[in-house]
Amino acid sequence: MSEVAGHFDFIELGQAIMKAREQQRITREELAEELGISARHLQSIEKEGQYPSFQLFIQLVTMFHISVDQYIHSDSPTEKTTLR
Repeated sequence: MSEVAGHFDFIELGQAIMKAREQQRITREELAEELGISARHLQSIEKEGQYPSFQLFIQLVTMFHISVDQYIHSDSPTEKTTLR
């Protein structure tokens, strides 16, 4: 996730969420219904870089086991770890 003047670009993380969802063969509509949001809102998160609420963000990365370090600290070398 690149940082521009204090602004994080959420597009890469949104795409990771979409990829993980698709790998589990969950449709956007199914996931949106499970989360209590509109499919359009989920599409905006996945494809347009719209920021989700913090609660929704935590639900998505937890549900799909996405490590956010690589997106938040993209300029730092990352090491594989089991720490969360």
